[in-house]
Amino acid sequence: MRKNRILGTLGLILVVFMLFFVLSASYAAAEDDYVCAIYFTGAGCPHCANAKPVIEKVVEDTPNLVLIKYEIHNSPENAPLLNEYADQYGIYPGIPLIVFGKDDYLQGDKDIISGLKNHVDALGSNPCPLVDGSSMDASVLDKSTLPGKIDYLACGDAVVANTPFDIQGSALNESCEEPLPGVDLTVVKVLSLASVDAINPCVFAILLWILLAILTANPGSKKKVLYSGLAFSAAVFLLYFAYGLLIVLFFQLVQAMVAIKIYLYKAMAVFAIVLGIVNLMDYFSYMPGRLGTEMPLLFRPKVKKIVNKVTSPLGAFTVGAFVTLFLLPCTIGPYIIAGGILSSMSLMSTLPWLVLYNIVFVLPILIVSLLVYGGVSSIEKASSWKDTNIRYIHLFEGVITLLLGLAMLFGWLGL
Repeated sequence: MRKNRILGTLGLILVVFMLFFVLSASYAAAEDDYVCAIYFTGAGCPHCANAKPVIEKVVEDTPNLVLIKYEIHNSPENAPLLNEYADQYGIYPGIPLIVFGKDDYLQGDKDIISGLKNHVDALGSNPCPLVDGSSMDASVLDKSTLPGKIDYLACGDAVVANTPFDIQGSALNESCEEPLPGVDLTVVKVLSLASVDAINPCVFAILLWILLAILTANPGSKKKVLYSGLAFSAAVFLLYFAYGLLIVLFFQLVQAMVAIKIYLYKAMAVFAIVLGIVNLMDYFSYMPGRLGTEMPLLFRPKVKKIVNKVTSPLGAFTVGAFVTLFLLPCTIGPYIIAGGILSSMSLMSTLPWLVLYNIVFVLPILIVSLLVYGGVSSIEKASSWKDTNIRYIHLFEGVITLLLGLAMLFGWLGL
């Protein structure tokens, strides 16, 4: 009897130990059951910014989630990696994008915000999707095999969230924020381009034609000259502001293709360089009406005929709004570059920049109007100054635009 009790006790102890080892093994296995995903985002992407808090919250609440993050705007070397993943996994290359495996991904802020937590919970575990289409368990993944430049998920986090292996990537931004590309110097770019646009001979010529028409129709009425100058300025400001919005919207539409967005900034830089060279050509060998720097000669008689009919400030506003279409061939260059730069921001964020650009753009129009009204200068003197200094105007425009383009292309001064 005693012997049976001893055997029973030993058996019970053995069962307890077996259960302990089974549970321990299960727990250890559960600890290694990682959900692994590749996360593509970009600084300045409004949809990425919308999804970011949700992603960080899910990572914080899910200890077994391994999220390998690649930022593609400040780290353009990651852009080809996004395209490779897109090709390999049959995904459109748009951000934000979280790839879990073949035919298993979340894309866009709406899908990520509404579905990430449930998707991760439903998966339970999965291997890390690799760029060549294969996969590997996160617990055995070697950091040296990961391509591209892995980025931090958030301030203070490791570059790979909840990773079972140790990865120390590039230094964390001191601000702990994802900066817009060159946002600290956007004001330099916008003011430079607006200044170049502001002294364009096209705008001066049309303004002087309008003021001359007003004086001819209203001899001695300098008030009408002032009001007409202000009306013309207002029309140019409003129409060019609208054109700016269209330019930004166009570039944002184009940027839906991320591969294009990566190279758009460089394309704007090359365009600025070409525009600068064309202006310098007008300094060394001036050619009236050269496309891109002045109003084409073909347009001038038509515009002058329209302008000569102006007899009031209301007419100046109406004509000013209309002739902006004729001004576009000689003023649109710097504006396209500015629009391309600003398009990395959300549309609402670009509005103050477009206001600033166009204030600078119309400032010389206001100054000339005030000088003529105050008797400091006359229309004839202003016109003579423009004609005498036309080469130097193009020299200024050319040097500023060329330097800005080179700085953007090669990343000088952080541009």
